[in-house]
Amino acid sequence: MRKALAIDLDGTLLCTNTFRDYLSYCGSAALHHFRFDICLSILWWVMLRKLRFVSHSRMKEALLDRTAAFMTQQGHLDNFIEEEMTFLNPHVQQLMEPYRNRGHLLVLATAAPAFYAHPIAEILRLDLCCGTPLPSEVVIGEWKECVGQHKVDALQRLLQVHKAELDVVITDHSDDLPLLNSNTTGRNIVVGADSRSLAAISKGCTSAWEQI
Repeated sequence: MRKALAIDLDGTLLCTNTFRDYLSYCGSAALHHFRFDICLSILWWVMLRKLRFVSHSRMKEALLDRTAAFMTQQGHLDNFIEEEMTFLNPHVQQLMEPYRNRGHLLVLATAAPAFYAHPIAEILRLDLCCGTPLPSEVVIGEWKECVGQHKVDALQRLLQVHKAELDVVITDHSDDLPLLNSNTTGRNIVVGADSRSLAAISKGCTSAWEQI
């Protein structure tokens, strides 16, 4: 069975929060094209989130539903992805290369929306991508953000299809504790984590891990 390396996107492979950047880019593009309805939707849902009236997941679902069609028009998505690639973390990229050379399956496993995570994975010559689907791609009421245990489950389903098993995890965030804990016999690498994430990982990680 082929071994697989799963790598996070935001704060790990890219030194940025891609969904925050996505909303900023989308709002700017919408304003430029006089799509004030989209601008107001972004402001409304971000305000609700800031006030803690909705969860991050609910905000993401609503804004993906509202903005995805616009972003796929007139090259907006391609331009956004090109900007995001300027945040590539060369140190983390170097960590992956020995595993690529050994024949590991390289998987981008992220909570970021799959409709822009997939192209990023392709640009970086990663083999597979596991990300958050658009609300329009799932049955109404069954949309889930690809985070926590949902990410673990989605990744395992993907690896089963490709007859692979998880061997390496690279992440920067304690949100991936379920993923770290699922990789009980492989290598878990934590890169660029802040003090809060490090504390949470130190407390909650039941698998061996190392900080780089």
